Amino acid sequence: MSVDNQPSTRPHVVRRKYLVDPGFQLRYMFRLAALGGGGVLLVGVLAYRAHRAAVDSGASPMDLATSGETILWLTGLGALCMAGLMVLMGLVLTHRVAGPVYVMSLYIATLAAGRYPRMRPLRKKDELRGFFDRFSEAVDRIREREAEEARLLSEVIETLQPLATTQETQAALSILGSLRARKRQATEGPTSGALKTVA
Repeated sequence: MSVDNQPSTRPHVVRRKYLVDPGFQLRYMFRLAALGGGGVLLVGVLAYRAHRAAVDSGASPMDLATSGETILWLTGLGALCMAGLMVLMGLVLTHRVAGPVYVMSLYIATLAAGRYPRMRPLRKKDELRGFFDRFSEAVDRIREREAEEARLLSEVIETLQPLATTQETQAALSILGSLRARKRQATEGPTSGALKTVA
């Protein structure tokens, strides 16, 4: 028995596609750029006006120093306002993304429990719509396949029922019956109530 002492190396993956969802990414890139650029521009214009007013009035060096303090205060206040606006923008953005992710994680938990969730549409301004639609379509197709398999199992059981004369064949039919019941319960059973309310 030979032991390979070489460490396993993962292949280096280079991602060359930076805009994987261009509509979503560009929309928020431009919103954040406009918010940041507009805030800096506003602070710059106010600072320039304060400085220009001090210079145009033929201010003394003391007045110019006061003008510099005003510019500093404007810059600090502008930075605080920008930070607050960016936090609010981040909250809105993350809510629009985290909401669908939260809903899909509940759906995945329902699927892991052996049931198929009743899918509901996203909220009006939620993001990740394309991904959510593909996820919903996949769940619906899997549910339909399971329902079709349950129907076929019913036909097989009904056909073999009269022929099951030995204990082994009756045990096999019992296994098929429990498999059919599990598939029916998964596709027709009640879903999790936690899916009704979403943040």
